[in-house]
Amino acid sequence: MDQFYVPTEIQLGRGALAALGTQTARFGARAMVVCGAGFARRSGLLDRALAALQRAGITATTFDAVRGEANLAVVEEGITIARQQAVEVVIGLGGGSALDTAKAIASAAPLEGSIWEYHGGRAIEAAGLPFIAVPTTAGTGAEVTKNAVLIDPRNGVKYSIRDDRWFARVALLDPETTLSMPPEVTASTGSDALCQAIEAYTSIGANAITDALAYRAIASIGAHLALAYEQPSNLDAREAMLVGSLMAGMAMASARLGGVHGMAHPLGSHFGIPHGVVCGLLLPYTMAYNLEYATAKYARVAAAMGVAAPGMDEATAARVAVDAVRDLLCRIRIPAHLGAFGVTEEAFDGIIAESLPSGSLQHNPRPLAAEDVRRILEAAL
Repeated sequence: MDQFYVPTEIQLGRGALAALGTQTARFGARAMVVCGAGFARRSGLLDRALAALQRAGITATTFDAVRGEANLAVVEEGITIARQQAVEVVIGLGGGSALDTAKAIASAAPLEGSIWEYHGGRAIEAAGLPFIAVPTTAGTGAEVTKNAVLIDPRNGVKYSIRDDRWFARVALLDPETTLSMPPEVTASTGSDALCQAIEAYTSIGANAITDALAYRAIASIGAHLALAYEQPSNLDAREAMLVGSLMAGMAMASARLGGVHGMAHPLGSHFGIPHGVVCGLLLPYTMAYNLEYATAKYARVAAAMGVAAPGMDEATAARVAVDAVRDLLCRIRIPAHLGAFGVTEEAFDGIIAESLPSGSLQHNPRPLAAEDVRRILEAAL
């Protein structure tokens, strides 16, 4: 039986950030705002968020320790502060790493175990604190997913903790918060959104509901990613990207993903490649490898991206989809080869070993054994 579950209340529109205070007040009077140390302050978004909270009479603690990928040590530090400050609501303000960090802090703060134990497989015993998501990038869709992807800094292993109780209570999507993204961040996060939309669409866990969301996400991202990259102040393009990222997140929350994300996690953590960049880099190679197993779906990807000519047969349209994705990623300057990041064949065994247990890899439309992963990596090298 197919299942679709996204309980998050979504508020979408220009100026939505102003509602942060009233939304937070629904859940408590003491909040923690989790964000990065640089962008949130430089852009003025943190000040705007804090002002909205102050207007609603909310006492806010700022935790701005997020740097790079979401990290277990940072999450544990945030949990300690949340407990000390008797925080009642946790707000994530930023990109996927800030949202995942906030999500993990909110979810684990009231629990008995440490975040290290839950990352290691300990079962989640109970619901956490209310979590409100305010994404400032159009990429991960973390505002509508039930998982947090966290790195263990001791060994570089990236693992996703997931639980139905980890969904955000409210997601505030304001395209104005994405206007400050520099082009390289627009490219990276947008590549992640495109990858998630396509992988959710072709996942073996896809269903009619996730297909509808993923298809529309592909269309929106395909039409607006390059525009947002080339015209950063284009608010219409920014809004379309935010909507596309949201729908991709909703789709993947139920459908899961595919081979790209299974390989991207170890590559990103061991070679310092931004998550969206490695996803974009691997996407056309993985699509090409999957062609015979997802021909009809890839043909519809071509249609969604507006590159399928009338009367084109499925096999041709599927190949055109791969080319269109590759061309789009080239246009926004996503590197095309892993070697640019110092990846060598000698690293493949370790990358493969870490990729194979991934739930994402197991949802790929073409079954991927160790040798299949190696072939994709060789092609992408």
